Amino acid sequence: MDGLTYEEKPANNPTAHRQTRRMIKLMPSPSLLEKIDPDRYPNMTMTFAAILGYVCGEQWTQPVILDIDIVDDVMLAMSKGQMLPNFLGEVPDVRVNLRRLGMAAGLTPEEWAEYQALTEERLHLTL
Repeated sequence: MDGLTYEEKPANNPTAHRQTRRMIKLMPSPSLLEKIDPDRYPNMTMTFAAILGYVCGEQWTQPVILDIDIVDDVMLAMSKGQMLPNFLGEVPDVRVNLRRLGMAAGLTPEEWAEYQALTEERLHLTL
């Protein structure tokens, strides 16, 4: 997959004491960022804009989400200065909203693949 690299030592190599894997974070293309920019969607909630900012590595809201975890099909976010996570929504609802945004944005097949890869990398969700 473009943007991802893996470096591994073969498991059957007796001189390899451990396997290493390195991932390079994907960065969204300018065309994708332009199409999914929350400013283009006046009815987008701040919560969804924050999730989208996390996926794209953009600071579209304050506070910025630092980490998102999924626990029991519920999405929780940690933001700077907070001691406890915030409820963002149920995973099926967030997934549907991410899909709908991709359709509404009119993404090209390449942009859709990029959007899916970002969502999978950052949220561990398959669209």
